[in-house]
Amino acid sequence: MKLFRKTAAFLMGVALLCGCRSIPDRSVSTSASESSEPETEAAESFEELSPTLYDIYKSDELIKLNAEGGVFNGNVRTDGEYDGHGYIVLDEGMTLTHIAEIPQPQHYRVIIAARSEKGAVIRFTVRTQTEGMYYIEPSDEMGYGLYAIDCIYMSEGAMLLNFTVENGSAAIDYILLEDADSVSSEAYLVHSSSVSSNASVSAIGVMRYLTDTFGSGIITAQNVTPATNAELDAIYKETGRYPAMRCGELALSLLEDESERAEEEIQLALEWGEKGGLVSYTWHWYSPDTSRAALTAETNFRLTSAISGQDMEQLAVSGAEEVQMLYENGSVSDKMFAMIKDLDKIAEVLRRFDEADIPVIWQPIPDGESELYWWGGNSEEYKVLWEFIFKRLNKLHGLGNLIWVWNGSDAEFYPGNSYCDIIGQGVYEKSNSSFAGRFSALSELPDMQKKPMAITSCDSMPKPEYMFRDNAMWLWFAIGSGSYIVDSEGNLSEAYTDWQSLYNAYNSKICRTLDELPDFNKYALSE
Repeated sequence: MKLFRKTAAFLMGVALLCGCRSIPDRSVSTSASESSEPETEAAESFEELSPTLYDIYKSDELIKLNAEGGVFNGNVRTDGEYDGHGYIVLDEGMTLTHIAEIPQPQHYRVIIAARSEKGAVIRFTVRTQTEGMYYIEPSDEMGYGLYAIDCIYMSEGAMLLNFTVENGSAAIDYILLEDADSVSSEAYLVHSSSVSSNASVSAIGVMRYLTDTFGSGIITAQNVTPATNAELDAIYKETGRYPAMRCGELALSLLEDESERAEEEIQLALEWGEKGGLVSYTWHWYSPDTSRAALTAETNFRLTSAISGQDMEQLAVSGAEEVQMLYENGSVSDKMFAMIKDLDKIAEVLRRFDEADIPVIWQPIPDGESELYWWGGNSEEYKVLWEFIFKRLNKLHGLGNLIWVWNGSDAEFYPGNSYCDIIGQGVYEKSNSSFAGRFSALSELPDMQKKPMAITSCDSMPKPEYMFRDNAMWLWFAIGSGSYIVDSEGNLSEAYTDWQSLYNAYNSKICRTLDELPDFNKYALSE
């Protein structure tokens, strides 16, 4: 999964400060308020849409297709070991197409026997629908590895299967289609308790609502351009409803030259929470040095040197004066001191939400397995940093309004069941698939207690009816900000998600919008 995480992390990093500043007025059937005020009366005029029902049967029949029997623009090779009459080599941009005769509509596991010397990414589409990516690990071995995409729904009849090399070069020997179940309902057996030791009543209510919704509904969420509600207003103008969750970015809060814009962003989020909306924040931590670079390639700041020789347990609960004294006597390094100062600044921002009794769905230092960020690439160091952040915010600063979301896919980077409420993942594959294979794999990662799972960022919106069909009911989906959802003029863009799909989702019986959220304090105390 490492290649995917690098790609998604890069796209999110590029998009942090991008987007439109405002949304223009235009003549449409539904009008939006200029201040993003929820208007539930407008929403009530829409007829909620039921999800489409799909026929699903079961068959144990195994289908095998030799790669060289398809249509491709690569080369056939006959050296070494292979099945059939040879194997094919596809370079970047090349495609293998096969026609499979599907006996009956059901879920399938699609396996390819492949290898790559330097690693490769292969896009898999059924007809024109992207269903996932194969990430071929680099290897100098001549044997083939088996790579699978699970829980792919296919209808009966001739089905066009396409395998396109997006990155690198790969050898493919054969393809297998075998029976697969939809996602197990055991994935939804999760606990509603918060990992915060001092969770507020409203945070308990939000956590309870999230876990109650997981498996029965999907929460609509939207990433926003910092200091605007442009994306939210665009969605309302087109669908008549606002997303339930506003997803912001706290990166600007540490940049002195962005203080005005950072304050505008916080004010908008506070207003959203006061209206009853869910507030979420991701934190891409600009490096705690003068470069303030978010990506590893742009900074000399290294987590290894920052935490080496430091008493992380003690520092996590040491107050600012004590840390200052330890720094002055040489017990705390320059890098560690800079990290603590940054974290304490973020704590003060989050405290404003706590004082307003607004829970924050909190997503710090995402994509730890990616080497793009200064906090990533080393699982043990990443987990030490996550635990340090958790303890300092929870125990020292006493923030009881945080619901902790770990964004990742590699179990080695999972911080532990005691430090995570929700598991999130970004998906940038330009597909409206349910990503059921990802959902199933995340729910079965070893040493991980079952947690609600969410698509915290994506380019294209996954269709709720596909999630319903595949029993891959992600807790929420959040489309990326800026050009992923709006154009340069602030109008809804259909570059990644078409209008009809967005409208159907926001008016679906299985999706939850702002006007449908409960009073979370009352929800915490309900039977």
